Amino acid sequence: MAAPAPHPGGDTPVPSAFRCSDTLLFRAAPRPPEPPGTEHDEDGAPDGPGATEADLRARLRRAAADARLREAVSLASPSLSRTLDAVLAGEPVRVKQLRRAVRALARYRLRMSGRATPFGTMAGVAAIGFGEAPKAGWGERHRKAVRPDMGWLTEVVAGLEREPGVLRPLRVTANDLCFVRGDRLVVPYVPAPGAGSRPAAQEVSVRASEVVLRLIRRAATPVRFADLVPELVAAYPGVAAATVERLLVDLIGSEVLLTELRPPLDGPDPLGHVLALLARGAGAGAEAEELPEDVTRTVAEMAAIQRELTAYAVAPLGCGLDARDSARRRMTALHPCDQLLQVDLGLDVDIRLPEAVRAEVEAAAEALWRLASARPGPAHLRQYHEDFLERYGAGRSVPLKELLDPDSGLGGPAGYRLPATARTLRGTPADPRGPQDQDRLLTELAQEASLGGEREIVLDDVLLERLAGGAPDARSAPPPPLPPSFEILAQLLAATPEALADGDFRLVVTGGARTAGAHAGRFGFVLGADDARVTELVRQVPGAAPGAVTAQLRFPPPRGATANVALVPRRLEHTITLGAFADRSDGAEGAEGTDRADGTDRTDLGASDLAVVADVHRLAVVAPRLGREVVPVVPSMLATVWHAPNAARFLHEVTENGLPAWPRWRWGTADALPYLPRVRRGRTVLSPARWRPTDPALQDRATDPGAWERLFDAWRSRWRVPDRVESVSGDNRIALDLRRPFHRGLLRDEWLRRPGGVLQELPTSCGYGTGWLAEGPEGEGPEGPGRVNEIAFPLVRREPPTAAPVRGSAVRPVAAVPAPRRVRTAYGPGSRWLYAKVYGSAERQDELLAHRLPSLLEGLPGAVDRWFYLRYRDPDSHLRLRFHGDPAALTGDLLPRLAAWSDRLAADGLGGRLVLDTYEPELERYGGPAAAAAAERAFHADSVACLEQAALLERRELALDRTVLTALGYVDLACRTVGTTEGVRHLIDRAAPPGAAEPARAAKDLARELVDPAGGWRHLRTLPGGPALLACWERRAPALDAYGTLLRELGAGPGPLDALLHMHHNRLTGIDRPAEERSFALAAVALRSRLDRTRAEA
Repeated sequence: MAAPAPHPGGDTPVPSAFRCSDTLLFRAAPRPPEPPGTEHDEDGAPDGPGATEADLRARLRRAAADARLREAVSLASPSLSRTLDAVLAGEPVRVKQLRRAVRALARYRLRMSGRATPFGTMAGVAAIGFGEAPKAGWGERHRKAVRPDMGWLTEVVAGLEREPGVLRPLRVTANDLCFVRGDRLVVPYVPAPGAGSRPAAQEVSVRASEVVLRLIRRAATPVRFADLVPELVAAYPGVAAATVERLLVDLIGSEVLLTELRPPLDGPDPLGHVLALLARGAGAGAEAEELPEDVTRTVAEMAAIQRELTAYAVAPLGCGLDARDSARRRMTALHPCDQLLQVDLGLDVDIRLPEAVRAEVEAAAEALWRLASARPGPAHLRQYHEDFLERYGAGRSVPLKELLDPDSGLGGPAGYRLPATARTLRGTPADPRGPQDQDRLLTELAQEASLGGEREIVLDDVLLERLAGGAPDARSAPPPPLPPSFEILAQLLAATPEALADGDFRLVVTGGARTAGAHAGRFGFVLGADDARVTELVRQVPGAAPGAVTAQLRFPPPRGATANVALVPRRLEHTITLGAFADRSDGAEGAEGTDRADGTDRTDLGASDLAVVADVHRLAVVAPRLGREVVPVVPSMLATVWHAPNAARFLHEVTENGLPAWPRWRWGTADALPYLPRVRRGRTVLSPARWRPTDPALQDRATDPGAWERLFDAWRSRWRVPDRVESVSGDNRIALDLRRPFHRGLLRDEWLRRPGGVLQELPTSCGYGTGWLAEGPEGEGPEGPGRVNEIAFPLVRREPPTAAPVRGSAVRPVAAVPAPRRVRTAYGPGSRWLYAKVYGSAERQDELLAHRLPSLLEGLPGAVDRWFYLRYRDPDSHLRLRFHGDPAALTGDLLPRLAAWSDRLAADGLGGRLVLDTYEPELERYGGPAAAAAAERAFHADSVACLEQAALLERRELALDRTVLTALGYVDLACRTVGTTEGVRHLIDRAAPPGAAEPARAAKDLARELVDPAGGWRHLRTLPGGPALLACWERRAPALDAYGTLLRELGAGPGPLDALLHMHHNRLTGIDRPAEERSFALAAVALRSRLDRTRAEA
């Protein structure tokens, strides 16, 4: 049962669907804000036109005397650090450059005390939790985690991989992303090793020669480079070993082959990994003698770099700089690079938060979820789902690489970039959830606040209910499923530790993530022993579907430097590795079925191991050899939209398909307004007040400083912008005091460099400070004692309650995991299937079926032995007609008749646009290839029956509501196909999902009276039109019986019957998911009632 969360205003507690984890990530700046008037106060605009070179140099020298600031700046901006070095050495520097340096240094100093986002030594992280006795201990033994920047390291490794002497002892494996296109072997994604000017990722291809394909097969599992050479020489006599080595080196450079020298994506010590492998090679006897002298020097320098970086890491903040600088000089000599080091900071804190904070977070999560559930998920995924069903149908398992190849499959969804896809959004796909009402109300609230000078909107129960009113309810559609987890990032504010313990605090939401544990992702190697808590958190997140395997997704980002964020400890037993070295050989750690000491298995999957399948609700990833669905997880903050190959991005995003938008505050269309007020729910600020500059001149370089000041003051006055604000430009934030000329200058500079920036109120504007974090040797800031902080609160979906929930629970599982079909079965025009699409209004389809289609069917050639129809949207509504028979008769006789019939529809204003297409049978969905012909005969029989029923309804000869009629049809169809006992059990078990629309009482009463398959439908026979309905069912029965018998012989599960029932609703009623679920609910209610009466009579 969901635990109650405190409700604002002291009313009845609100049950929360999410549980806040005990493991939190704390982020803070170790330096408290500087009060005005200190030595580093920048009033007086020292970078202005009146500042002399001597003034600027003096300012920079004073700032450089701060060892911690100097250390932080040298890591964050090597170019600024070089300017400071030149100033301290008395070297000439242009005045313009000095002014830029003063402004940049001021921004960094403000960032060091005003922003909690981890960045070098400016802000750090720690794992914290909840406790009965709250505490906020702050120490000074902060820990640095230091390693080479991955951009630098990948460049150095790429150079080493060009040396055969280095490669001989190493293992290589084939890149699992490769595929053959024509006579080329294609690598669709080759990352750039560093951070230079080369494209971030590109497609590479090589000739798919016999030797290359032989190598790909041989290196399916890791093999030593040195072993490949003699094998190929033996296979191709006359080819010199040196020639083979050059080929292998070229294939490694093209990433057709991948070496184990590249640091693993979950390893704690990338440089140590490289050195260990090089040392192993150096101990391999004669092979070590072949290393050129420059390679030997490189290895020795790398070892020295490792020692010096270790010395720097163990030194306190502001110390160890000599060792660091020595390592940097060595690194620059090996490979010049602007960013050489990746440094993270582990904070020395001991913090326990009161349970009231957990309850408040859960209440905020519930509110955000209720608001987000009114908004559909990503449009490009919804459209891709539609396109997948259109191309492959439900239940067909399509290999991942085939699907994402634009030549053999669909290619990547719209907007995918690596490689770029030609697909575009057709517009917003249809979805039962719509945010229009919510957007309209939010705009109204924002404008009222602007007119009344209100700074805050309180989201009480009444307002929340109004805003969430766009979510589905019992009258529109089943409720959306809950996400397995997400994170809320928020600043915690309280005057003192005592006030925090007493519940007198504020939470100010500043961000979030789609996955629990994501904010802690790359800091696993910083958290030390506490990282085990994060791993446990990630493993406790429930899967998106029952029985699914959750797997950690690993891949190299498009640039080596981005791997600094992608390096995450191994969180899950199962992994998916794309485009990187992986050992999946028998007995290797990560190979399928490898037993570990704790009795669990580890499985590493590649792109070739995965397929994609869909039902009407969602897309899913499956591993056919495991026979299970796979849920890929990226447990980090890496933005896969920008930093992942298409295969990885798709695997990451596909888990969002079928879900609504993830829970965060959204202003919707109101976001474009000049002013938005603060939004507060209880003790949580869901969104701070925000001001958007309305005068383009404020972000125009042509505006001179004096005019800018006047325009800025007028804008501030009109929109009531406070003195202390935060400038926000993308990911860049800086706290400013607009009374200080220098800060105004920083803002102008920021807006000119990054147009589109806005101002937000500071979190402390809500009247609460950071005094609860006052403990420690540092001083007080302008907002009171304490430090700027942020806490990542992981929210995990609670187990669904035993009673029917008020919202959706877990995503329903995919019915089965069929093996991918490798041979395409397709019938184009001129084959034994003629497939036509007749476009027209969905509202006219019933008329078309009852009155117009029969005229076409009456004159079908005798060579047509079966046909069927279905309704569809792509997104335009149309009927799909499929005819099977002799190709000559279909093309020569039926096609002209079909064209003339379509012309008559167009002339009568009933649409009539005719499109011929290729028919690809949904073999897996209906029992496999052996059941295809029997399934199509069942489709034909059901199509005939549905047309007859449509005619009965049109002529008013059958007085039944379509929902009731469809429910009766379900019962007859299921009992005829799988037998009465199994059919009844299937429909009762199928029922409707929790929270689905409830059928009307009158419909339930009528269905209870009429449903009687075992008794020969006695009551139905007495209704007007009842005998005619039963007669058309009898004519359908032989095809259903034959199909059901074959399914039993083949051992098919319930999937084909589910699909048959779904398409019966499609033919008889149309595309209407809520109505379909009501019909299923009616069938289940009536059958349960009939069983109860039978038992009572017995």
